[in-house]
Parts: sequence; C-alpha cells; structure tokens
Amino acid sequence: MPKDLETRVIQDGPEWDAIRDEWDALHASSPYSSTALSFDWLRGWWRVYGNFYGTGGLRIVTVWRGSRLVGALPLYLDCGAGGSLGGRHLQFISTGEAEHEETCPDYLNLLCLPGEESACVDSMWERVGRMAWDRLEFLDLSEDSPLLLARNIPFTLQRFSRGSCPLSDLGGGFEAYLARLSSNARQQSRRLLREGERAGAHFELVGVEQAADVFIHLVKLHQQRWTLEGKPGVFASPRFTEFHRNLIGQWLPSGRAVLARLSLAGEPLAVLYGFVSGKKFDFYQSGVQRETGGLLKSPGNLAHLLLMRSLAEQGVTAYDFLRGSSPYKKRLATRENQLVGVRVWRPTPRAAISRLVRLAGHIVGKRQKFMRRS
Repeated sequence: MPKDLETRVIQDGPEWDAIRDEWDALHASSPYSSTALSFDWLRGWWRVYGNFYGTGGLRIVTVWRGSRLVGALPLYLDCGAGGSLGGRHLQFISTGEAEHEETCPDYLNLLCLPGEESACVDSMWERVGRMAWDRLEFLDLSEDSPLLLARNIPFTLQRFSRGSCPLSDLGGGFEAYLARLSSNARQQSRRLLREGERAGAHFELVGVEQAADVFIHLVKLHQQRWTLEGKPGVFASPRFTEFHRNLIGQWLPSGRAVLARLSLAGEPLAVLYGFVSGKKFDFYQSGVQRETGGLLKSPGNLAHLLLMRSLAEQGVTAYDFLRGSSPYKKRLATRENQLVGVRVWRPTPRAAISRLVRLAGHIVGKRQKFMRRS
C-alpha cells in the first residue's frame, strides 16, 4: 500500500456518523455510486436491521489519502444464531436479510474516487483478508466492478450470476425512447397512452403533503396482489416497511425519492416508487390494481410510460427497472446490465458447520415446496 494511504475499519455507528460529509462527497464523485451505496440508505438499513442481522458488528473499510476519504467498502459481519458454532458471514450492508424482508439492493460496489481504483481495491482486499470470517459473500455487483478485476485478491472467488437489470434509454427524450423499442412494443405503448387519455386517467408525481397517504396506497395495492397469490408480500415485514417509510421521508422533499400515482375517477390504480440518482431513475417497487372495469388493460405499464415521459422532461436519461425478469420489464427496456455475486468459504470448523446447516436448510425448503405442490 502506498505510504500516503491509510486504511481504517469502522466498527460502530457514531464513528460512521462522524464521516457522513466525507461519505456524501465520495458518493457524489465516485463512478461506482448507486442508490444503495448512499449514506442514507446504508445507515438507515443499519438502524432498522442491524440489531437483528448485524450480530458481528460493522466492518466498513475506508481508505484515506491524508484527510480525504478516497474509498469505502460498506460491510458487516453476521454471526447468526449459532453462537460460537455459527458461521461468521462477511457481506455488504443491506444484504443478508431473510427473504420475506430483504431490501434487494442492486449495483453494490466499492466507492472510490476516479483514478484511485487500484490503490483502493488492493488496500480493501488486504484488510478484508485480515478480518475474522468464515464465509464472504458479495451480492449484486456490477459485472465490471473493480473489486473483481484486482490483481492481488488473496482468495479464489466463486463467481455466479445474479441476473440482469433491464433499462430504458431516455436519452433525447421520451419520443426518442419510443423510437428505440421494437415496432410491436412501440405500437402497444402508444395504444396504452391513448387508452389512458380516453379513459381520463390522471397521473401525478406526489408531493410531500400527499406522501403518507400514497405510501399507504402503495402498500395496500402491493399486498393485495401477493395475498391473492398466497404470498405475504414484502410490506408484511415491519422492518421493510419502516425502512422505506423513513427513506421516503428523507428523500422525497429533495426529489431523490419519487412516488407516482395513476388514478381513475379518484381511485388509485397504480403507485410507483423509486429513486433518482444523477440522471438515472431506479424503479424500486409498485402496487397495481388488477381490476379496472375494463377501461385500462395495463395500468402498471401505463404508469411506467407516463413516469418515463415526466422524468425525461426533467432531464433523466435512463430508467432502470433493477433486477428482475418480469415480461413487462423486458418489453419496455432497451438494454440490460448484468449483475454478479462472489463467494468465498474459508477452511474453518465453523465454516464446515455453517455449510452443513445451509445444505440442510435447502433440502428442507425443497421438500416443503414439493409437499405444497403435491
């Protein structure tokens, strides 16, 4: 490591809070920034989820050049419920939750200043290698992450696909976007827009004064859909709901969070929720009314198109649907970004026990699914 660089590992909240301004400046300048790497997202997750999942504490690797923060890797250690026999799992903050309440962040990565990639990555991997853990798992990184391209990674990384993020190119405006779609998708989109106009559908970007009520609509519509399919839906989790209610309260006033509502005759048909980061919008969650009395065939798709048009008018040039393979995402997207994960198991007794427990859990889970289908 160069002599003028210093690596520090932050292990408690107050120490992390003390560098909030430096973190925000790094996030604003790093080419690897994403919504889920912002201070508010990460710190908010730790406040809501940390006491339950972060039993081993924070392990945030920071790299400094003098008094300037030039790199950060937001990690934590989960020791699980097994006490001294449980595996110690090192992972990104805002990953590792149970499926029913996971926040599913995409584009996780290191943060670093332009030109500091090599120095930061080498310093980070060296410090990670000195930590006590049994399993390392980094999920949902961009496939070109500098973390994966380093020359001196002290482990053999098991790399696996995490799917893709369909994305719509809004560069040049909404009409330019429509022109990039296939002929069939373009015709369907224009038909939806005409149907919405004829039906008198009302689309709006929600302000602070309406946010609480519209968030309730989002939760209600989302939960209705999953309840009909016999599933709980993420908003059934108090932690998940609290995390996002807090985030909307912080970010909606500045326009960093977006709530958009499509209504017909005063009745909410769709609510979309996402985040603006620079000139990119990340669509995160939605609630859509399935029955519209036959007036609108696809209120969810119409809401997306109207939100795209509105955001394009504000200078947003990319509409990212985030990870998922839903047909509507593929239909409205113009390209995709690939995400990957990496995993390392250390040859420790705790790692061996943890792997056996995970294997047993997978077997039980598959058996339960089979019995439900029988």
